[in-house]
Amino acid sequence: MPDQTETLKQVVANQNLEIILVASGKGGVGKSVIASNLAVSLAKEQKNVLLFDADAGFANADILLGVTTRNTLRDYLISDLELKDIIYPTRYGVWLLSSGTDVQDLIAFRKEPKQKFIEDFMEMALDMNYAIVDTGAGYTDELISFYSSADKLFLVTTPEPTALMNVYTLAKVLASKGIYPELYLIMNQSRNTSKDIKVLDRFSYVLEKFVGWKVEERFILRSDKAVSNSVIKQVPLVEISKHSQPAQTIQRLTGYVLKDETEENMDKAGFLGKIKKLFGIK
Repeated sequence: MPDQTETLKQVVANQNLEIILVASGKGGVGKSVIASNLAVSLAKEQKNVLLFDADAGFANADILLGVTTRNTLRDYLISDLELKDIIYPTRYGVWLLSSGTDVQDLIAFRKEPKQKFIEDFMEMALDMNYAIVDTGAGYTDELISFYSSADKLFLVTTPEPTALMNVYTLAKVLASKGIYPELYLIMNQSRNTSKDIKVLDRFSYVLEKFVGWKVEERFILRSDKAVSNSVIKQVPLVEISKHSQPAQTIQRLTGYVLKDETEENMDKAGFLGKIKKLFGIK
């Protein structure tokens, strides 16, 4: 196992890893469906993708991808298992790391020291193009390193005022900590597209004016039975209903992620600064 400095050197030399957070202010807005389908969509573009379902105690990416995970992050934290022992391949080319669905998973995630996990996670991600982190609803201190090191943040909401308010609160919390990754807004379960476009426009204005956060792009996923059908069948939406509006929108999301690859790479100092944040190094 290389020391922390050597790990940093390897990551800087690689410079291919992009960390994407998919977050929401409250549960039940379809965040995990979007995260898992984005991961599959990127893998279909021949990218190496690691999906970390970090919603400890409530993780469900394994169900959405039809994977049986014998061990979870808890087993790694409290035993001598290596991280590679709890990362599972899927039939869709995505590697899955689950934080588990049991209350003991939640307790371990909150109580056990995670410095070694962060180091091992970054080492494992060296061979990946993208690490997608599906966070729990709201803000949690356990994920501060991932928030701080994220390149992109996809904030997921629904048209309901409570969902919008909770997303606004999450954005304010991150901003108060000086965390400003590239921000994208996703309105899920929309039943009135023209109305919800206006809602997202106003919400973007509020974020910029009162939180100081510029929204790069806005996306709307319409309410569609294809989504629930894919969950029931445990097959990703982009596989089973690729021509549905939600699947098409996720493919647009994928396009925005991929377009950065054609732009100039960040310099090494900037990349090193980001990784130092991940490790809590000033």
